[in-house]
Amino acid sequence: MKAKERFDKILFSCRDRIQEEVSALLGKPIKLGEPEFRHASKEDLFSEPGGKEVLIHASLEGELQGNGCVLVGIKDAILIGGTLIMLPESELENILSEQDYSEELQDSFGEIANIICGSVTMTLEEQYPKNVRLVRREQEVIVPVKVVIESDQPILDVPYYLMTTPMQLDGHELGSLRLVLPASPFGLESSASGAEDPPEPVAAAKAATMSREAAAPEEPVGVLERVAGQAPAEPVEVLQRPVEEQAPSQPPVSGEQAAFRQQVARQKELVDNLLQGGMAKMCEEVSALLGGNLKVVFTGNNAASKGEFLDQAGGKQIMTRMEIKGDHRGEAYLFVEDKTAIYLGGTLIMLPEVELEETVRSEDFGEDAHDAYGEVTNIIAGVYTALFEEQYSGKFGLVKTSMEQVVPIKIDPDADEVFPAQPYYLSTGSIQYNDRELGRLQLLIPASALALEDVHLLDEAIEPAGEPKRESPAAAPAGKPAAPSHLRDQPEESPDILLFTDDDGEAERIAELLAAMGYICRILHFKDPVHSVLTPRIRIAFLIMREASELGFGVAIKISSEGLPVPLVAAGPAWTRTLVLKAVKYGACDILITPASPEDIREKIEVNLVRKAA
Repeated sequence: MKAKERFDKILFSCRDRIQEEVSALLGKPIKLGEPEFRHASKEDLFSEPGGKEVLIHASLEGELQGNGCVLVGIKDAILIGGTLIMLPESELENILSEQDYSEELQDSFGEIANIICGSVTMTLEEQYPKNVRLVRREQEVIVPVKVVIESDQPILDVPYYLMTTPMQLDGHELGSLRLVLPASPFGLESSASGAEDPPEPVAAAKAATMSREAAAPEEPVGVLERVAGQAPAEPVEVLQRPVEEQAPSQPPVSGEQAAFRQQVARQKELVDNLLQGGMAKMCEEVSALLGGNLKVVFTGNNAASKGEFLDQAGGKQIMTRMEIKGDHRGEAYLFVEDKTAIYLGGTLIMLPEVELEETVRSEDFGEDAHDAYGEVTNIIAGVYTALFEEQYSGKFGLVKTSMEQVVPIKIDPDADEVFPAQPYYLSTGSIQYNDRELGRLQLLIPASALALEDVHLLDEAIEPAGEPKRESPAAAPAGKPAAPSHLRDQPEESPDILLFTDDDGEAERIAELLAAMGYICRILHFKDPVHSVLTPRIRIAFLIMREASELGFGVAIKISSEGLPVPLVAAGPAWTRTLVLKAVKYGACDILITPASPEDIREKIEVNLVRKAA
């Protein structure tokens, strides 16, 4: 399952790159919608009735071998190919009505297929551990219902893995693009079968949460409101956790152990505040350097091993090495996507907009952009150094030394190559420049350099001795921000459901409703660690936000990156179409409008636990 989820993320990145590269080639925007991923047999691929399709053969080369294809409707191939060669609209309409897929159009759409296969190849090079390329071969026009399943034509009858994504060209709705890859070479054959898989969470969430918006235009964007008088869901049987799953009671903690944990918690809180403050300060300093508006939205701090960091790091990165000065010797590492570094560096040297976009698209991290981005990282290192000098009792500073391009998936997590395999503390944020999304910033610091080598002890979530007693849930006003530093409300038994929140009032209310249904809940704050609490025993997680925000979506990313099949329900008071799509992109399976009624909560539990069981 984890391999499949990782491969889905790779294909999701392929979708984004295909969209970008094809749009650049056509000179018109082509948009690819939310993809669905599933196993498929040859019979599945050609069983649905429909018109003619263009099938582009594609083969895997390198360390993996096999054959797949790209499938689109013939009218879509004509329209896209005709757009590339700039056919007059009236002529294009006649060709479409006759479905005249001429040699010229075949060559034109063949160029699009080259871009599609090239985009897949580039993404695999960045994110897949083995060297593999997808090479475009010949094409043919087929009638799906006339394909003989038992034959070797047009493709072999073997298990495949399928990505399906709807297309839109310059505002006009098209059919779907289907990328068909052989399952066996990628190690995905074990769960493949002739029967169709249910839709993956991305598609399922869209279907489950956006049915009321399906016919709505993209703009203007409305807000999802609760439907008055909505019929409550049928009563459902509460799923009880087997007795053998209950966790043993915690052993007693000595006063010395509790005091030590309290000391670690104070150190963690201090470091967390400094790291978060560093992101706020770097926005000011780098904005002044670039002459624009840089925002780094803090998304969290957490302990991570080298392997855990690499698992969630993403595709090709520019890694900046920073020497640690002070009480500890070693290196810290700043990671951003290569396109982010290129864009910021190009902005600093004032590349014209058209040239900047082309440089980013071609991922050309030339010497000038390299040196310019180096100036940005110098500023970032200086910001953290100044903050720690002012507010930290120990000596800690950062000095940028070098930069290099790395591919996280190809780094050995157990070796000391590239950077040492040791405990780290990771601080992450989401970057925007002049309202343009630029991906994530990740600062990886050895845990020992921050005196946080024992931070894992806090994951046991045992209250430190002498800590002030918390308010009862009933005393917490709605919308009050949660306490930032410790895991809270550890139940005596292992929980079934986790609630991550920045809205204590609503989270406590939902937890009480869930408890009345027979579930064991645990409430956590956005800053609490995810890795230690998200175990296979967790049936479902809720992300309860005062308002949908980048901070909340950052938590969604951390939850989904754990690789466990735990449904995530994003909850908040107002949802636009854009926010729903963003939540789904970052890992949400369903949407809940707050304040939520008992019937709404029961429905989400029923739907998502059934989906998980399937």
